[in-house]
Amino acid sequence: MGDFNTDLAVHSPRSCKLLAIVESANLQVLPLQATHSNSDGKDTWLDLILTSSPTLVSSHGQYPAPGFSHHDLIFLSYSLSPPKSQPRLMSIRSFKRLNLDQLQKDASELKWDDFMATPSIDDKVRIFNETILNLYDIHAPVRKVKMKRPPAPWITRGVRMYMRRRDRAFRKFRRDRCDDNWASYKIARNRCNQVIRNAKRRYFLHNISSSSVANIWKFLGTLGIGKQRQYSFQSAIGLDDINAHFTTSIPLDYQSTRRTVEFLEGLSPPNIDPFKFSTVSMGEIKKIILSIRSNAVGHDGVSRQMIVLILDCLLPSLQHLINSSLSSGTFPVQWRKAFVIPLPKVSNPTLPTHFRPISILPFLSKVLEACVHNQLSQFVHKNGLINSLQSGFRPGHSTVSALLKVTGDIRAGMEDTKVTLLALVDFSNAFNTVSHEILLSILSYLMISPEVLKWFTSYLRGRQQSVRIDESSSSWRDLDTGVPQGGILSPLLFSLFINLITQSLQCSYHLYADDLQLYSQATVDCVSEAVRRVNGDLEAICDWSGRFGLTVNPTKCQAIIIGSPRLLGRLDFSSLPPVTYNGAIIPLSPSVKNLGLYMDSRLDWAVQVLNVSRKVTGSLRALYRFKNFLPFKIKLMLVQALILPIMDYGDVCYLDLNADLLNKLDRLLNNCIRFIFNLRKYDHVSTYRSEINLLPIRERRNLHALTALHSILTCPTPPSYLTQYFKYLHSSHDKDLRSSNNLLLHCPTHHSSLVRSSFVVQSVQLWNSLPLNVRMITDRLTFKIKEDQRYLIQLARLQDVVKPEWRNSGKGTNTLHNINHLYSRLKRSQLDGLYKLYKYDFQLFNYTIDSYYEIVQGDTKHG
Repeated sequence: MGDFNTDLAVHSPRSCKLLAIVESANLQVLPLQATHSNSDGKDTWLDLILTSSPTLVSSHGQYPAPGFSHHDLIFLSYSLSPPKSQPRLMSIRSFKRLNLDQLQKDASELKWDDFMATPSIDDKVRIFNETILNLYDIHAPVRKVKMKRPPAPWITRGVRMYMRRRDRAFRKFRRDRCDDNWASYKIARNRCNQVIRNAKRRYFLHNISSSSVANIWKFLGTLGIGKQRQYSFQSAIGLDDINAHFTTSIPLDYQSTRRTVEFLEGLSPPNIDPFKFSTVSMGEIKKIILSIRSNAVGHDGVSRQMIVLILDCLLPSLQHLINSSLSSGTFPVQWRKAFVIPLPKVSNPTLPTHFRPISILPFLSKVLEACVHNQLSQFVHKNGLINSLQSGFRPGHSTVSALLKVTGDIRAGMEDTKVTLLALVDFSNAFNTVSHEILLSILSYLMISPEVLKWFTSYLRGRQQSVRIDESSSSWRDLDTGVPQGGILSPLLFSLFINLITQSLQCSYHLYADDLQLYSQATVDCVSEAVRRVNGDLEAICDWSGRFGLTVNPTKCQAIIIGSPRLLGRLDFSSLPPVTYNGAIIPLSPSVKNLGLYMDSRLDWAVQVLNVSRKVTGSLRALYRFKNFLPFKIKLMLVQALILPIMDYGDVCYLDLNADLLNKLDRLLNNCIRFIFNLRKYDHVSTYRSEINLLPIRERRNLHALTALHSILTCPTPPSYLTQYFKYLHSSHDKDLRSSNNLLLHCPTHHSSLVRSSFVVQSVQLWNSLPLNVRMITDRLTFKIKEDQRYLIQLARLQDVVKPEWRNSGKGTNTLHNINHLYSRLKRSQLDGLYKLYKYDFQLFNYTIDSYYEIVQGDTKHG
């Protein structure tokens, strides 16, 4: 709260800039009336209340104070209720005192005769589970534990002694308020605070320094850092009600299902050999088990750790179990049941719709699914059965590759003086509403053999789930539709299910799982025609959804027109027909969130940088609470794991940021460095950045562009919609040129700065500037390390050249002259390779000079 000396009651450049700063800091301005009265009678709103948690504000307002100030008094009241921890009774199986040698000896002596002899796959699973559980009941029995929230663990007996001394001194001062008693109390209070801080610091160091990375993250989770996997369920909603909400869906009616199945049966199948299961080896099973990292325990009580500890003893039985399931065409009944953990989507859930389900499947069911997934995905990708513009859950593909394709097409349209109408289609609960009959018909159409189809029928049908919190659980309910949530096969099956939606589309499109985006380009005079084309495709999607049982939520669909400022200025939005889906209007938005990336109508990325700033600032604010208690290496780990991914996500899609936006990102990076090293707000960071080998933001983004291009060039299954843009020079020339053997890429033709700063052009120029030995590296990690080191070496060499120049130069008006003089010198120096690397971005060079100027000169203006 305070006087910000900016009138928010009027719209002005100053007020807009302040609001942008407030929003980038993840804060909100609470509404007030005018808070300041001038002598001329003009009222202004200068005094502001900023908060990061408006939902916690119980009241706020203002009171006039004419007796002593022209400003109103502003106030704020928070409604804070500390969460009360309720004791929880939990069943746990502790492995801390486990005798591993004896366990493995007993496991090697287990008898599997009955298991091998029984023909029923369900009996095999029952015998297997009983054998494993009986073994562990001997070596690591289940016991009931009452989980209570203890007092702060660093408050020891010695700390309590100092707290009592402090309290006694304070009570003595309250009885006799003399200076001596006050001085004694201050000494006792300060000493107590110091002892508590030291005890807390020792506690943090003990739990962090002697633990594995997994245990470190588990400990940090108890502090509220990172993703919170557990929460205290204190809702009054019954678990049966929540489970009923999760399992309730409106299935496609019988007649519509039969018409769709008949339509699929009438399609000509692809001319390929049918897919059949092959025998799974013990080596493949072992590799799959070790690759699954989830430790969640399903309803059968068999965890990953229980299997891994005696894996070599169990592999023959597991191989027999899995191959029996594949050969019999039966998925075990016990593995079709799942526990569901309801996670709240809001802070105070009061309705079943306020929760989202997290499914916990039996561990061994995931192993069986992974075996089938490996075989099915190889069949699907070998025969090209998935649309090339589907990027979801495919090796070599990602949300970023999908965004590169879409943004590249939009930039190409802008270079051709066209605008792009982009529509983002939102399917409601798509994975849970898949019709089993239609999905099986699609699999049959894709040449899945009858034996395998029988297995998938058993896999999909007869599933049940129960909502579980601690030791309480709901009743079991049937699941009649949908692919299993949390299942390894589910994403691939859904991709095959939604594949047919694109057959009737006329506009350009891209898919990522169930995220469908349509876009059509047109000149300014023909935008209405683009709207009609998009509406036609939306009508086709509505028809397809009605026949295949998926539902589109028009209220969550988004639409935007993207173009250059000049073209958008000529566009008459009021004369355009509306974008509609099934009669519902989808309004045009100034910005949309597309696969986690914020795109605005001018593609200038201001909204994206603003949201990155908000997330980074909020995350850093949470970490700063513990900055004095976390060691250096843990703070570095937290920044690398929690902060940098926010800044790095999708950065190759917007390499054309202007200097102001780049400086904003650079300041965020500097704030991370200050957190790591406990620096003050205006301390310089360049020397500290080199200590942790953290590149400045511009070099960091260039490195990401190079690694993304390297992945496209070397990946065994790259996205074909991106590889078409990158051609080696030897493939574009008939003559045998010297450059043909140097792995140089052909730079696409471009005529505007917008395409010149795109990923395709920028990455090619950077790639061609690399030394040949770097371009020849095929391993992605080795390439990234090598290129990272090369950037750091070049920056260090530049620093060595810059320092002598600045030591002999003056400040003030000569600064620009010195920079230009040094620029000319570097062009003639042995750093020619560095100049060539950056010659496409003169701003980058100036930034590098400016960042190292502060090292020598110590001028705070350049921080």
